[in-house]
Amino acid sequence: MIESNHIKSDRKETTNQTKDNDNNVSSTGSTKEHILLTDLKTIAREFIELEKTKTVFSEIILNNLNLLDFSEFNEYPKYLIKESCVKKEVLPSNISGLNIVSVDGSSVIKKFMNVDFSFLKVIAVKYHFYNNHDANISYYPDASGFNNYSVQGNYTNQEEDIIENKTSMEMNFLEINLLNDLINKHDDIDLIVIDGSIVITPINLLFSKDIDVSLKYDKLLKEYQKLYQGCKEKGIILVGSIKDTRTSALTHLLRDSIQLLKPSRTRLREFIDINYRSIMEYFSDLDLFNRILHKFERSCIFNCKREIDKIRDTGIKKEIPYYFPLDFYAFYLKSTMHDTPCRIEFFTDESITLKKASKKADLISSILLPISSLNEHYGLPIPQIEAHRRAVFRNSEINLLFNNLLRNFNRNGLQLLEKRRNRRPF
Repeated sequence: MIESNHIKSDRKETTNQTKDNDNNVSSTGSTKEHILLTDLKTIAREFIELEKTKTVFSEIILNNLNLLDFSEFNEYPKYLIKESCVKKEVLPSNISGLNIVSVDGSSVIKKFMNVDFSFLKVIAVKYHFYNNHDANISYYPDASGFNNYSVQGNYTNQEEDIIENKTSMEMNFLEINLLNDLINKHDDIDLIVIDGSIVITPINLLFSKDIDVSLKYDKLLKEYQKLYQGCKEKGIILVGSIKDTRTSALTHLLRDSIQLLKPSRTRLREFIDINYRSIMEYFSDLDLFNRILHKFERSCIFNCKREIDKIRDTGIKKEIPYYFPLDFYAFYLKSTMHDTPCRIEFFTDESITLKKASKKADLISSILLPISSLNEHYGLPIPQIEAHRRAVFRNSEINLLFNNLLRNFNRNGLQLLEKRRNRRPF
């Protein structure tokens, strides 16, 4: 078994030997020569060994797919994998005539000794596909986002994480508010792709000691509630597309499911031989499912974002269940051969059966595949890519906004003092 602290223990022994030879060498670090000649080689050797073990484990899963049947557990409320199989094949559909919307935003925070300024921008794109690969594109509020900026000043003395939380929530609010505006004005939207999760997180901000954070968060909750309700009323499929995530949620659920199947010497023996519970600690969801999913396959669906359920259980915020009488699901979709899977999130009413939730995941996959497989090395939905490209702040935009702000200060003889780390004289 691979030990994470191998290098640390080896280094300690080596540096103690070095200290006996040279009292001037610190016992808490290594020389450059030792790192180059020993430590880096050790790290490379350990990682190569781990990758080989991961590959073997992935092959064990693929060889035992028929035996990894979770159907006897799916109906239990606390069992979060909601399909019987680890993965399944999905096929792209004909999306001609569909209207797909995506939204994204970006922010820049300028920090000074006694004030912080936040610049935000949000853009939505709408694709009307007249065949699987060609579309008419509309931009909201415009192609460059010039009519959807937000500039804020923070004048109170607050911790940096509070300022960043406020900026993040304001950005989130602008994105969801823009979507709600589009839903109200347009009756032809079929699917919405959000760059990121469709579930508001982290829920603990609702109980922040900073009253402004708590109020902003409650306001954001209500805006999300409008989004879910609008999508339900107009039959719009709402999807969260998360391109990079380090979560191991599904991997841990799969590990626990293997345990529930009770591997033995006569059944699922390979998992015992490889010590599956230990090796699975080294996997993220993306890492594992990138190895076991083939192109045009998706993972099983599973319940995600259980934080909302925790709030329901406490009863502290009694209106939360009325905001979100929903079940949130996620799965991983492999749309191209040479890119990692994308985490896809969606919601259903709590009354919807697991069979219908599974069919909804199939439908979402079939719509996303034609617009996510145009580049074999980058498997994200095209509207999501375009929204991000348009929303990112360019240096010229930041300079235009910030320099204009500085001129207003300078006219009144006021100069901003940068933080010391940004004005080093060397």
